[in-house]
Amino acid sequence: MHWQRAAICLRLRRAGKRDIMAIDSTKSAPAGTDARRDAAARPQQKLKGALILSAAVAVTALQDAFIKDLSQSYPVHQMQTIRAGTALLLITGWIVASGGLRPLLRTRPSGLLLLRSAILSLASLSFYISLAAMDFPDAVAIYFSMPLIVAALSGAVIGERVPPWRWIAVGVGFIGVVIVQHPGVGVFEPASLIVLFSTLCYAIGLMLTRPVGMRVNSAVMGFWQLIGFLATGLLLSLIFGDGAFHDPAHPSLSYLTAGWVTPTWPHLLQLAGFGVAAAAATILYTAGYKVAAPSFVAPFEYSALLWASLLSYLLWGRVPGVSTLTGAALIVAAGLWMIWRESRKH
Repeated sequence: MHWQRAAICLRLRRAGKRDIMAIDSTKSAPAGTDARRDAAARPQQKLKGALILSAAVAVTALQDAFIKDLSQSYPVHQMQTIRAGTALLLITGWIVASGGLRPLLRTRPSGLLLLRSAILSLASLSFYISLAAMDFPDAVAIYFSMPLIVAALSGAVIGERVPPWRWIAVGVGFIGVVIVQHPGVGVFEPASLIVLFSTLCYAIGLMLTRPVGMRVNSAVMGFWQLIGFLATGLLLSLIFGDGAFHDPAHPSLSYLTAGWVTPTWPHLLQLAGFGVAAAAATILYTAGYKVAAPSFVAPFEYSALLWASLLSYLLWGRVPGVSTLTGAALIVAAGLWMIWRESRKH
């Protein structure tokens, strides 16, 4: 979910997908920069980048859908602990294979790095908590308002000037979010506010990537982000793991407060598989943004909405409603317009 392309992510990326930790180990250097830029512009590289990023989106969507499917059987803190632990082992192995543990061992985590990890961990947990009660396409559509939230907050948080056209995109995207939440139509789902909170946390976490990335290696950021995921899963497990505070009043609340359950072997493999999926998506997101220009491949992330709709139908027989499709169309249009305007600037 992206570290050395953080400046681009601040305007283009979800990453993320939520808690996808794309660890870009590419090191910038003056020599060869133009050659890499020219290579990224070649048609075959564009196709390769689009296919790789689309695969990353598909893996992430499958992971999220099956996490939602198991949300009635296992609590979120159990899922997050097993998933983060598995991903941490795999990503650490990848880091070792890519260049060794020296960057990890010689870097003392700063307060800002730990804050970023904590915020992104909160974003991940709150997104999955919301999934327990929401239709999958609705949650994904609201999540894609993240680039718009980043655009709106970038002035206050990192001192970046926000041009008027970006505010227009933010306004259009916000209207889309309201339509997806469809207040006043039937029963309002409070979990939609949780996923909106998750999106806000992701946006803040991505904005912190820029100042943290100036001092910290990308691999170190990804490692500590996974440590944050694992730590929050273990902390919540200590609080709710015995089931003493379980409250089934609402699906999201039940998913948070339920006690640990001894998983069946198939489910244990599935829970561990979520970590494998997270690690795989990490590598795929990194590769997709390395081989082609981010402004070209970023729009392919919106294919997650197609995957969410398809998986929602296949797994639960749910078809997105008119409000979901209309709101998602506005969010996507606003995001694509921002990408187009940013590409014209550069």
